[in-house]
Amino acid sequence: MSRKYVIDGACVICSLGTAKGKIKVTSQHKLFIQGKLKVTDEDKTLAPNFGSCKRSSNQPPCVPALQKWQQTSKKVVMGSRKFVMDNSTVKCSNGGLIIIDDDLQRASPGGADPEKISQLSSAMPMVPYQSTNISGN
Repeated sequence: MSRKYVIDGACVICSLGTAKGKIKVTSQHKLFIQGKLKVTDEDKTLAPNFGSCKRSSNQPPCVPALQKWQQTSKKVVMGSRKFVMDNSTVKCSNGGLIIIDDDLQRASPGGADPEKISQLSSAMPMVPYQSTNISGN
């Protein structure tokens, strides 16, 4: 199974959180996938956070303190930055483990915009194929 890059706004879950969070890209402004910035191992900003933290019985508001991303891209890098992949994880200093719930990439033919594909399809209608019998005599 091929791994996918995680993009800005991807949904993440913390094992100690009560709500899902979203990653905010702040580390770079050059590399995009499907019109959204790629997440690097330097991106540690969440908006919103994970609600309340279940590390203690009174469940205080979550104040995430992300450590180093694990299982990041090995070959494709941007300077010293590695890219966060759909199976990457990161630990929180408060004890939680954060995983990617939705990398936000959506499949489309050749990475093209589905609306543009629809416009092209209507401009080039399909014509039924008619077989012609060619005899070698």
